[in-house]
Amino acid sequence: MKRFGIGLCVLALVVFFAAPAMADGITPYASMRLGTFWSSYDFNDKQPGYTLDDDDEDLNLDIARIARFGAKGQVGDIYGVVELGWEGCENKAGKDMTANQRRPYYNRDVYGRLLYVKWDFGAGDLIVGQDYTPPTYPSAQQAPGVFDIQNGFIGTGCLWDRRWPQIKVKLDSGFYFAAVQTYDGLGPDGFWAEPGAMDQYGTVQRNGDSDVTIPKLFAGYAYKQDGLFLELGAGYNTYDYNDEAVGGIFDDSIDSYVVFLKGACPMGPMDLKFAAHYGQNLHDFGILGRHTNGYARILPNGDIEDATCYGGFLQGAFKMGDMTPAIGVGYASDESDDAVNDEADEKLGVFVQCKIPIAGSFWMVPEVTYWDGMDDAAGNEDTDELHIGILWQANF
Repeated sequence: MKRFGIGLCVLALVVFFAAPAMADGITPYASMRLGTFWSSYDFNDKQPGYTLDDDDEDLNLDIARIARFGAKGQVGDIYGVVELGWEGCENKAGKDMTANQRRPYYNRDVYGRLLYVKWDFGAGDLIVGQDYTPPTYPSAQQAPGVFDIQNGFIGTGCLWDRRWPQIKVKLDSGFYFAAVQTYDGLGPDGFWAEPGAMDQYGTVQRNGDSDVTIPKLFAGYAYKQDGLFLELGAGYNTYDYNDEAVGGIFDDSIDSYVVFLKGACPMGPMDLKFAAHYGQNLHDFGILGRHTNGYARILPNGDIEDATCYGGFLQGAFKMGDMTPAIGVGYASDESDDAVNDEADEKLGVFVQCKIPIAGSFWMVPEVTYWDGMDDAAGNEDTDELHIGILWQANF
């Protein structure tokens, strides 16, 4: 199915390039993104039972997985976008257990990112296909984190709900509504719901059945005027889960929601960008990078314990001639009252960078990023990380 889906995306891209007679204006584009970062990890192996070395250092020189190529433009009354990604595999080589296979360093994966059409119906736009969801709003942070390169404060203040098939209406008044594919297949406690399914470490997951009856729903309002951008939105997700393990006692719904504010504004010589969110069970919602306590848990008596999740980031960028220095800070917390893991799982991140043009749309971004793992849900000290290096990017 994965190859079939990628084949459809490639076919759509070929059609975009091969039909100039039908198109009012189709524009191909691409973005090369290469990271060269030295990384230091303090695993804090004072945790009970932890056996890895206390410190580790690594050089990451690889293509960012969000490097891309695609095409966009108008065909009749329809505006369309098709975009494919070029995924680097350096850190997956020889140890890709997600797909239960091993891949050499020279291998790269092409995957589908965007494929949607937009129709202006007069009072607004109807968007159908695979696009970003409303809460997704990354910062300018470039160094590794959840992703090996160009992390964008994902998991540390940035809500990253990714790109999903959806039907979205954006009104000219600023209001919008969206019905989005649910991150189905999950069960509570962070397990996959398929009976006998294994996680990336080869551990058999909880047996259960997950049923989705309604899509993930969003509604919000976006305001743009005189350089000021503000968007307030909310999302809701639910699925039914039946624990089919021997002695399983849970057969109920898992509900999750998020309320988010994001925006940007000029403030003298500085451009501010910010985001904040509050929600419940954001791992079940589909937000990438949440921590140990970011999902609903089934208690021994069959009750459900929901997780409280919140966070945000703030960054400021300054224009100094052709260069743009920037600094940012992000924070995220997930907390559950589960009897075993009953503390907040927190993470704090900071970065300092400078965007430096090289030639035209080719630039480099030297950056220092520090992740403070703080404490996990069991009260143990999590991994701290330091990343120093340069992101190279060219758009063409």
